[in-house]
Amino acid sequence: ELKPEVMEQRNLHLQEKYRQICENEVRFEAQLCDDAEYIIVSFGSAARIGEKAVELAREAGLKVGLFRPITLWPFPSRQLAELCKGKKGVLVSEINAGQMVQDVRLAVNGALPVEHFGRLGGIVPDPEEIVKALKKTLIK
Repeated sequence: ELKPEVMEQRNLHLQEKYRQICENEVRFEAQLCDDAEYIIVSFGSAARIGEKAVELAREAGLKVGLFRPITLWPFPSRQLAELCKGKKGVLVSEINAGQMVQDVRLAVNGALPVEHFGRLGGIVPDPEEIVKALKKTLIK
C-alpha cells in the first residue's frame, strides 16, 4: 500500500494486535521466587538444569529462584520486571551465546545487575556450574 493514510490504519491495526498478544499470550513460570534474593532466568532444556541449580543453591543457604519464560515472543518483560523488584541480581543461564540476556536487561531496566552464563557447541551445563557462575558473578 502506498497511501500513507491507509498504511497508518494498517499499522494501527497491527499495533493493537501486538498489544493483545502481549496481554493474552505471554506465558512463564516462577519457582521459589517470593523469598529469593537472586533469580536464575532460563528457558527450554536449560530451565530443567536451572531447577536443579536452584535446589543446590538453596541447600547451600542461598536464596535463589527460577524464572522460566515459556513464550520468548512476546517476552514476559513486565512479569519479570515485577518479580525482580527488591532482588539483588539475575543470572541468565542458557545453552547458547546469550541471546536472551538483552531481553532480560531490557525488562529490569538497569534496576539490578544481569549476568550471563552459557555453554556452546551442544555442551549442557551442570547445575553446579550454574551455582558457581552465580557466586562468581553476582554474590561476591
